[in-house]
Amino acid sequence: MNFSEIIVETILSVPFQENGYLIYRVGGLECLLVDPGFEPEKIIKQVRSKGLKPVAILITHGHADHIAGVDAVRAVWRDCKIYIGEEEKEKLIDAEQNLSAPFGFAITVDPADFLLRDGEKLNLAGMSIESRHVPGHSKGHLVYLFPTEPNPILFVGDVIFKQSIGRNDFPDGNPAIQLEAIRSQILSLPDETIIYAGHGQPTTVGEERKTNPYLGNSER
Repeated sequence: MNFSEIIVETILSVPFQENGYLIYRVGGLECLLVDPGFEPEKIIKQVRSKGLKPVAILITHGHADHIAGVDAVRAVWRDCKIYIGEEEKEKLIDAEQNLSAPFGFAITVDPADFLLRDGEKLNLAGMSIESRHVPGHSKGHLVYLFPTEPNPILFVGDVIFKQSIGRNDFPDGNPAIQLEAIRSQILSLPDETIIYAGHGQPTTVGEERKTNPYLGNSER
């Protein structure tokens, strides 16, 4: 699948500077959403402006800033299905686990429709997707790989950022596991793979392999 056939639009949720994503094929009528956070009205407006229908919400992990918009989206498009890693499912329905309650605003959303494991293959809205388990920031954290050509696309949530990595001091975080998982599941991908993170600007696997100070000039 040629990269030019897929459009990725970033929808910024200001309260936590969190990136949600709208993904669709040129000429298609269906779309996917990744990590709809706060300010879901922005997502709904953007989807409607394109005349699209969301068929799936892909959640990288269940922290509140990545799930806060799920119910608002589903209120408009009830048939839109929720996908999340099997070890993250409780975060959707438990405000303590998704870290909203400790911050003083308890949020829960609809339970997941589909629970994913490492390496599962999906075909949604005419796009091929592979889930990869990359724990460390959160125990069931997934990244979503779209094996497009010539540039694969990877949505990584909060495990890695441009020139940085995600926090690993949450209750189910683990720094050693996180670094190993990044190396095995992300840095093993081609250099030209485009990384879309949960916060900050896009980057590439090659750039992070060479310059990310937390990864130490990692070789493939």
